Amino acid sequence: MGVDSRGCEHNGGMTRSLRATEKARLRASLRTARAAIDPTERQDQSDALGEAVVAHVGRPFADSAGATPRPTVAAYLGVDPEPRTASLLGELHRLGFGVVVPICEPAYELSWGAWTPGIALERSVRAPVDEPVGPRRQFGDLAPQVALILVPALGVDVEGNRIGQGGGYYDRFLARHPIDEPGAVPRLGVVYRSEILPSGVIPAEPYDQQLTGAFTADGLLRFDRTRDAR
Repeated sequence: MGVDSRGCEHNGGMTRSLRATEKARLRASLRTARAAIDPTERQDQSDALGEAVVAHVGRPFADSAGATPRPTVAAYLGVDPEPRTASLLGELHRLGFGVVVPICEPAYELSWGAWTPGIALERSVRAPVDEPVGPRRQFGDLAPQVALILVPALGVDVEGNRIGQGGGYYDRFLARHPIDEPGAVPRLGVVYRSEILPSGVIPAEPYDQQLTGAFTADGLLRFDRTRDAR
């Protein structure tokens, strides 16, 4: 790693400041493209995506007739124009799965609160999202019961690199639960079809956390994570 005359560190041929600029441009482009998706199309894709999640998480219990306790899904409350998750969360609850959603804490940390239909929500003081009112738990206490983590994203590339809104909450959270550690909970992105991006589009930083796959309206796409091999 070198330093040029402006004091910018080099890594893989791209300065840190340039990567930040490219990320900002990509976020703006993805936000514009997402907002331009017709609302009916967004709803249709959200419905199909939710069905894919339910089919995936429910597959191990297809023959149990409700006798086997269901695990928990770490989800989130989608905010327009994100893929809508309200129906998905309701269906998971109806089928007996636990549902927890994130709560934004100081220092860009996440805690988790249980979600059930009709639970009281309040607006976060730290991010433009609603959060459940009630006890907050650390993910480490929940992890043994969690089957998968649904991760919001503006886009995900085919190597599993994710670009989010830029707050850093999920990168910090996921870094504490490494993707390759034994018993790691799968972390799966939630995006529209057009937000699966080619390799190299997302200028990934070493601290950016990769995903094991992503759900779209077409189902679950699993990724070949190659960043660490380069």
